[in-house]
Formats: sequence, C-alpha cells, structure tokens
Amino acid sequence: MNSRTRLAVSAIVAAYGVLVIVVNARNGFLPTTFTTDWVLFGGSTDFPGDFGRNVFGGSIAFGVLLLVMAVVVWLVAGRRVALPIGLAAIAFSVLLLALYRSSGNLLAARPGVTAVLAAVGVFLAASALAHRAESA
Repeated sequence: MNSRTRLAVSAIVAAYGVLVIVVNARNGFLPTTFTTDWVLFGGSTDFPGDFGRNVFGGSIAFGVLLLVMAVVVWLVAGRRVALPIGLAAIAFSVLLLALYRSSGNLLAARPGVTAVLAAVGVFLAASALAHRAESA
C-alpha cells in the first residue's frame, strides 16, 4: 500500500470525524440518546436538516473514534496488524447496529456513521490481506 492511498483514506476519515464532532458539539461527549440540538443542521427541512442528522448523527466520542481510526489507517494500513484492527472495527460496527434503537444506542451512533466505521474496518482488513497476498 503506498503512502498516497493511506494519506487519502485517512484524510477523508479524519474530515468526516471532525464534521461529526462539530455537528454534535452541543450534544455531549458520551450521549446514549439521539438529540436534536445540532450545530450545523438545526433546520426542520429535509435538506440539510434531516440529511445532516442522518449522515452525521453520533456523538463527540464517535467523532474522536473516527479521528483515532484515521490515525490508525495512516500508521498500519497495508501491514499485518491492520487485519485484527480492521476486524475489531467491523465487529464494533455490527455491535452498534445490533444495539440500534429509535431512541439511541451506545455513542448515539446512527447507521450512517456506523457504516463509515465499518468501511474503515473493511479497508484496513483488505489492505492487510492484499499485503499478505503480495508477499506470498
């Protein structure tokens, strides 16, 4: 895996994590219920209000988790250690989806942000498997 790919993916994940943090800045660090107090998407219109709440709905802690994952992508993508980290991210995403309720869940993560975490996990796992196939 070349450094341009790692940089691009980690920059995208980091930018998304920052947006999740900014959007949820008024909602607390570790809420478990979905709130309606949004920084960027406060309107009651379909766009960007409902769109933003569904795409960036989470918590500050979830945004921080995404920032950590962006650093992890930069540091370990394409290496052997990326496989267990990627699988752990996928498993955590599945747990968040299993705990999803209309009122909230762990880290107040909606399915949209959970899918981003799962995609990062798939990327990490695939990068490790590609490295393994290249070295075989």
